[in-house]
Amino acid sequence: MKIPFFDQCVKYALQVKQIAGDSFKDTTMRAFQREATNPKNLTKMLSKEGIIIPTINGQLFGDTANEMVATFIVSVDETAGTVRLYVPESDEERDFTAEAFEGAWKKHNFACTTAFPADGKTYYPKLMDLSHIALPEGYEELREAIAENAHDMWARERQSEGWTLGTKRDDAKLETPDMVPYADLADSERQYDRVMAEDTLKLFMALGYKIVKA
Repeated sequence: MKIPFFDQCVKYALQVKQIAGDSFKDTTMRAFQREATNPKNLTKMLSKEGIIIPTINGQLFGDTANEMVATFIVSVDETAGTVRLYVPESDEERDFTAEAFEGAWKKHNFACTTAFPADGKTYYPKLMDLSHIALPEGYEELREAIAENAHDMWARERQSEGWTLGTKRDDAKLETPDMVPYADLADSERQYDRVMAEDTLKLFMALGYKIVKA
């Protein structure tokens, strides 16, 4: 699905970063389509000279014609609790509260496109194209079971290292708010596990396997 204003946002982002080209294909940047992103990582991603093009609800911009639109995150001010976004329809930058922006982004499961400069040492993962594979009806229960198991494996591994529950992630104290049952995770966090589980099932199907419940 083509997201309104996506190409315009990419072109503007490259201009801001002073990178020649009108699309990521014109550059050496590593570009990724993300079905789910943790909004808490925005500042870290931007610190890596990253370009973030989220898919948000257009009502944030007063756009009643498009339920979803692309935007470009220019900067994040954690102290003020604001996010500066490029508004493609009016071709301008505007500040929004982080809460309003995340609310508009959450309506599309925090989906976005990200791109980072090639550093000459990070490898390029080559994944099988699964875009033509549709998960059959009735597989949702299996997907959720795999996702929950993946979270439980992660939690057990972290607990073996001494990690415990905390109000925010603190690597020094080994604390994280994600040390809770899968059902109690924020939806954005569950979406990470869902995407992994769904892609695993699609990979089985792409390789010619069938999953049959006994």
